[in-house]
Amino acid sequence: MSIVSFLFLHACDIESSLRLPEQGQEDGLQPKLSMIETEVFAKRCATSGCHTSTSKSANLDLSPGKAYTNLVGVKAFLSTQGLNRVEPGSSSQSFLIQVVDGSNPTQMPIGGAPLDAATIAVLSEWINNGAQDN
Repeated sequence: MSIVSFLFLHACDIESSLRLPEQGQEDGLQPKLSMIETEVFAKRCATSGCHTSTSKSANLDLSPGKAYTNLVGVKAFLSTQGLNRVEPGSSSQSFLIQVVDGSNPTQMPIGGAPLDAATIAVLSEWINNGAQDN
C-alpha cells in the first residue's frame, strides 16, 4: 500500500478527531436544571431587564433556584395555544422550546443571539426526561 493510499483511507479518521464539539457540548452542558440555570438561564435569560427576580419580564424569574417553580407546569402568558412554559416529558408541547428554537414569532432571547442548536437540544432533553428539579 502506498503512502498516498494509506493517507486517503485514514483521512476520515483524522478529520473526525479534529472536529470541535458543538457549542453546548464544549461547555460541558448537561440536561440537568442546575447546569441549565447557571450556564444558560443566568448568562442568557436572567439578565438586566429580562427574567430576573427584580424585572420578571412576562412574570418569569429564571434566576438560579427560581426557574423550576416559574417554568414547570406553569401556563405561558404569551402562548396562544394554552401551553405550559415547560410540559414535563414533552419538549414539543413546551412554550420554552418554541420561543428559543424560532418556531414562535417571539424569539428569545430578545435582542440577543439565538441559542445554538446544541443548547436547545440540552433544554429539550431535560424536558423530555421529565423536567426534574435536579
